[in-house]
Amino acid sequence: MAIASFRAGEAIATGEAVYVTASGFIHKASSSNADQARVVGIALTNGALNDVIQVNTDGVYASASGLTQNEYQFLSITTSGALVNYTTWATDLESATTPIYLTNVGRVTSSTTLSVEIQPPIYVLPPPVYLLLETGFDPLVDAILLEDGSPIYLESALI
Repeated sequence: MAIASFRAGEAIATGEAVYVTASGFIHKASSSNADQARVVGIALTNGALNDVIQVNTDGVYASASGLTQNEYQFLSITTSGALVNYTTWATDLESATTPIYLTNVGRVTSSTTLSVEIQPPIYVLPPPVYLLLETGFDPLVDAILLEDGSPIYLESALI
């Protein structure tokens, strides 16, 4: 197991995924930014601002709970530092409005252990919403309303 010690740039809890800033401090990792999605490891100890925290950078993290064997754990889209399985990650992606990063942190080896095998983050665009209309022209339709009431104005093009 590879363990490194870092100074905390914010309060960090045991089990949270962390990244290292340019100044050498660790913070909770976040999928909303390329630098913050570069997970360095899992915090092994709790700590407040400026505390020294041990981080598992490569090895077996054995203090987890409620995991499903052989699933991969990814950096959460909604909660900085949290890990989720792919099903949860994909569900959260559906409500994302900005590009995010997919970071695979490791593979579950038992209900309480995670083999930390960090992969580089992958840039992911949120799924687009498309409305397909059949070709045709209706002079009475000039806009379509989305569920929130905002209009999609139609353009007409003659070929």
